[in-house]
Order: sequence, then C-alpha cells, then structure tokens
Amino acid sequence: MTATMRSLAGLVLLALGVGLLIMAAISLRQSAGTSGDATAVETALRPSPSTGHAEDRPRMNSVAPSAPTTTIPSQDRAGADGENPSGEVSRAIEPDPVGLRIDALDVDAPVLPYGVDSRGQMDVPDNTTDVAWYEHGPRPGDSGSAVLAAHVDLEGQGPGVFFDLRTLEEGDRVTVINDDGTEDAFRVLARVVYDKGNLPLDVIFSRQGPPVLTLITCGGDFNPRVRGYDSNVVVYAVPVGGEQTVPGSRL
Repeated sequence: MTATMRSLAGLVLLALGVGLLIMAAISLRQSAGTSGDATAVETALRPSPSTGHAEDRPRMNSVAPSAPTTTIPSQDRAGADGENPSGEVSRAIEPDPVGLRIDALDVDAPVLPYGVDSRGQMDVPDNTTDVAWYEHGPRPGDSGSAVLAAHVDLEGQGPGVFFDLRTLEEGDRVTVINDDGTEDAFRVLARVVYDKGNLPLDVIFSRQGPPVLTLITCGGDFNPRVRGYDSNVVVYAVPVGGEQTVPGSRL
C-alpha cells in the first residue's frame, strides 16, 4: 500500500469514527427526551392553592456535577405548626426503603434516608452507588410523591447509579425493597426532562394525591462554568397491580 493510499484509508477511518461519535451523541440526546405522558401525574399530584404557599416549596439547584440538591421548605425544618420539629410526614410505623432494583438498567442499589444538609438543601450521597430517599416526604407506596435521587455521574468517580435513567421507557418495572423484606413493584408512567428553571417542584415534592415513585437525577448539557447540568431527568412510576392509581393515565 502506497503512502497516499494509507493516508486515504486513515482519513476514511477518521471520518467513520467521527460519524459514529456524532450518531452516539444524537442517540443520547434523543433518549434523554420524553417517554409517556406526564400530564396526568402532574395534574394528580399538584397541590391546590389552599394547601401551601410557593415560598414553602423546595428549590432545586446544582452546586456540583450531577448533584440534585433541594432547599427544604421551612415547615420541614421546624414543623408546619411548631409541633413536629423533625418536619416528617405524620404516619404509622411502616417499612422504610433500603434497596432499588431496575432490571432494564441493570441497577441493584442501596437506598438510604437523607434529609437536610447544613445549607438547608436536600442531602444526597457523596458517591455514585447509593440512592437517596427524601425521608421528610412520603414513603414509596404512600400517597403523594416519594422521591429517590441519585447521581448521573460524579467528578472523579465516573458514571452514577442513575446514569442511564434517561433511557427508561413507559412500562418498565422498578422495584423498591423494604427493610422488612417486602418489595413494592412500580411501573414507569412517564419520563420527562425539565429545564432546571421549569422543574415542577410542587409536583415532585407533593405530599398528596395518588402514590407515585419519583426518580430524579441531572441531565441535559453540562455547563463547565457553573459545574452543573442545565436539566433534570425525572421518572414517574406508579404501583403495579390493583386499580388504576393516576386518573387519566393508561396505567
């Protein structure tokens, strides 16, 4: 093979490589879009104006790569009526979630309770392997939105347990393992990518309405200037079996 032919072959291989990279990028962007219709669950979970004020709802920011953080409303820190200093939802003793299994993503991860950090934000794991359950909200299977958050990736540690959350599809199975050995099965109703400025926090942290399991991580484009992502990937799942739990949905 002459030098010219070798050069041409190298250029062809380079072009093929660039093409594959572009196709992969397009595929990731497409997979990070929506699956299913989230309108029904948003409507069912959204509190009425009489149940709270906008200033009492959490704010979510990204202070580190892929770290979904939340400023906790004042009633969660001191109790809405001053009678519950922990701010936890009043409920009978029930099992807590300790594990999460998502077969479609090959995920089998521990779930740990997280509350509020020193900045008044939702605390999250400092690793890529654990899933945080927002313990001040509902348990999975209780009325309202039970929030499980984890990293999509983490600087110095690589991909996180929710790295492929953006690929979950409507109908996929999600299983929560409880500390008493029981398991609760959920089925994905919808996957949505929200710009951080448009995240429906009243829905995601709702304490009323039908039982919904809400999985959340960061997504979209990474901004190196602020060292954070510009979007959040949110997956809504509903309990498997029994009657339809979300009015207007197909599950």
